[in-house]
Amino acid sequence: MKKSLAKIPVAHAFCDECAGVIKERLIGIEGIHNVYANPMDSVIWFHFGSANELALVLNKLMEIGHPPLGDKIKKENYVPPLCQCAKVGSSAA
Repeated sequence: MKKSLAKIPVAHAFCDECAGVIKERLIGIEGIHNVYANPMDSVIWFHFGSANELALVLNKLMEIGHPPLGDKIKKENYVPPLCQCAKVGSSAA
């Protein structure tokens, strides 16, 4: 089966450590391969084979608080981002 490449900019920043967790969660989805999470640009890249696999990834990103950039989230469906350490404007002590 031919694999397609997806590039998903996500709504919330994440750090290098959380990038590894995001990658683990997405690799756990059957049919998803070559996952790369870029914290500098808040972008997730991966290969998928079907629209269903792509939908599963988008759902998982929403579930862990990193929905695709531009998605409208209802207040009752909001999930805080997985990464709490890459907040914009926070300062390290």
